[in-house]
Amino acid sequence: MKDLGIFASVLSLVIGTVLTAPAQPSETAVTAVVSLVIDGDTVILNNGEYVRYLGIDTPEEGEEFYWAAKSYNRRLVWRKKVYLEIGPERRDGYGRLLAYIWVEREGKWLLVNEELLRKGLAKLLVIWPDHYHERLLRALTLAQVEKRGLWGKYRKPFTLEEIEQNPVQYVTEVVTVDFVIASVEARGDRWYVRAINSRYGFHTIVHKEVWGSLGISDEEELIGKRVEVTGELRWDNLLKGPHIEVLIPEQWTIVEE
Repeated sequence: MKDLGIFASVLSLVIGTVLTAPAQPSETAVTAVVSLVIDGDTVILNNGEYVRYLGIDTPEEGEEFYWAAKSYNRRLVWRKKVYLEIGPERRDGYGRLLAYIWVEREGKWLLVNEELLRKGLAKLLVIWPDHYHERLLRALTLAQVEKRGLWGKYRKPFTLEEIEQNPVQYVTEVVTVDFVIASVEARGDRWYVRAINSRYGFHTIVHKEVWGSLGISDEEELIGKRVEVTGELRWDNLLKGPHIEVLIPEQWTIVEE
C-alpha cells in the first residue's frame, strides 16, 4: 500500500463496477496517520491533509450527538494508522480529500464510515451510489431498528391509531408501527402491505429481495396478522398515504397473539 504523501497525485478509485463491498481496504488504498479529529466525519492527517468521510454526515457543533460522534471518531482513528480509499471526485469544494477510512482493530478490519452509521451517530449522505452504498444503508437501517443515537427519540412501538392522531408529528422520524394487515399486493419488484382501518392509507413497501427472506410462502396468510415495522415514516404523496420502506428483514416482525 502506497504512502499518501508520495502518491497523492494519482489517487483515485474506479467505482461502480464492483458488485460486492470488500471486507478490507483495497490494494489501491493509501496509508496515513490521523493527527487531529475535527468532528465526527472530518480529520487531519499527519501530512496536513484534511479528509472528509464519504457516504455519511455527522451532527454539526451545537447539534445533539455532536460530541458523541466526535468522541467515537477520535477513539477509532486518532493517532492511528488508517487506510484511505479516495473517492472518484477526490476533493470537495473546501479542498478536503473525500474518502472511506479503514482501521485495523483487534485483528479485524473496521470501515469507520460504516461504524459511525452503525452506532447511530451519522446519517447517510449519498453523492453518488457506489460499491459501499448497500453496506452503509444496511448499517444505517440496523441502527434505526435498534433506536441507537440519532434514532432513539421514539423507542417504544406505536399503534397505528396513535400515529394517525397526529401523523405530521412523526413524518421523517424513525418509528415502530404496530398494525394489522388488510391487504398484500405485488407491484413490479415491490410488495405493498396495507394496514386495516387506516384513516390515511398507511402501508409498508417491501423490496422483493427482502420479501423473499421473510419466509412468506403464501401472502394471503398474512391478512389479519399483526406486524411491527420500524423505519422512517414518509409521506411523499398525500393521496398515497404515509408509509415505511422495508429495506432489510430486521425491520419487520410478526407479532404473535
